Amino acid sequence: MLQKIKKVKIKDLLGFFILIVAFPFALVVKIKNRNNPIWLVCELKNTCRDNGYHFFKYVRINHPNVKCYYAINKKCIDYNKIAEYKNIIQFGSFKHWIYYLASEYNISTHKEGNPNHTVFTIVHLYFHLLNNRVFLQHGITKDNVPMFYYKNTYFKYFICGAKREYEYIKDVFGYPKENVVYTGFARFDNLHDKKVNRKKILLIPTWRRWFELETSENEFIESEYYQRWNEFINDKELVEFLEKENLELIFYPHYQMKKFINCFNVKSKNINIIVNDNVDIQQLLKECNLMITDYSSVYMDFAYMRKPVIYYQFDYNKYRNSHLLEGYFDYKTDGFGKVCNSKNELVKQIIKYCKNEFEIEEEYITRMDDFFEYSDTKNCERIYDVLKKGRQYA
Repeated sequence: MLQKIKKVKIKDLLGFFILIVAFPFALVVKIKNRNNPIWLVCELKNTCRDNGYHFFKYVRINHPNVKCYYAINKKCIDYNKIAEYKNIIQFGSFKHWIYYLASEYNISTHKEGNPNHTVFTIVHLYFHLLNNRVFLQHGITKDNVPMFYYKNTYFKYFICGAKREYEYIKDVFGYPKENVVYTGFARFDNLHDKKVNRKKILLIPTWRRWFELETSENEFIESEYYQRWNEFINDKELVEFLEKENLELIFYPHYQMKKFINCFNVKSKNINIIVNDNVDIQQLLKECNLMITDYSSVYMDFAYMRKPVIYYQFDYNKYRNSHLLEGYFDYKTDGFGKVCNSKNELVKQIIKYCKNEFEIEEEYITRMDDFFEYSDTKNCERIYDVLKKGRQYA
């Protein structure tokens, strides 16, 4: 509690004032809508492209009588994508505060899905108020993540995308049994109309906690992370193969790494680095036929579509010691593709898949089938049933 208080800023103090002022308005709104309670959905302030977007879209189309709203910055790139479904609230506005306080469910892909993270962390965790949050997640939890433990969240519902994930969260994270549900991710409903382009390969590594905000470009360039990935995208054998076969390698950096994107030195026209924020990651996932990553949970979406994955894990021990603790998922025994530790091994595996028409080994197909018990277009429907009817699927 003392550590949280030390981090309180002036805008947070103002937030407590807004909270007090908004409360009576929220009470009126809540009473007025007691027969048809409000649901409030959001992702990050400037996005609607993940589980939040897909669930909100589902509710607005299939259950228009539900008073479901979406909070987003109306000046962001993604706003036009969601505006047609109406019921949009300006993120951080006074109305956002009122509806957050008045909602039956606050549904988000992130813990920060509220008008002021500091204020509501204190409200949720220390005063145990408004613990009506539904955590849609933005990636399947495969690691041991203490910040998602029940004592650190008090989520009403923790939505899981896979059966083994559900079992692990239920057994390890300390939630009451009924708070953890396996429905599948909302965005999975959109992954069945695959539009594969056999000329595209997706490179999508995750970030590292040890790159703090004050990390300079020079420090980043000296890091193993930069040197390994930059060496890979400039590998002579890889570049020659891409150009010969007219293949495109799309490098999609994690959003927390984009400040360093200009450090990467790309020499081939067949390698495209995504530098803007208006690219639809789901569209990329559906178009590309091979994924290269290190630990990013987005490979789960690729496996859900039964498409090949290669892992490049040159810093595994450091990652486990300094980024995320190992959970239930072992990449060598549970992974959906080969684990490579060297650049040469990685390049050879890429060439192998390309020459074999991206055919996945039976071993990995079996793992994919076992991991995803649900593989249909009813993920949003199951989440809706949980919230509307209290139905438990697992």
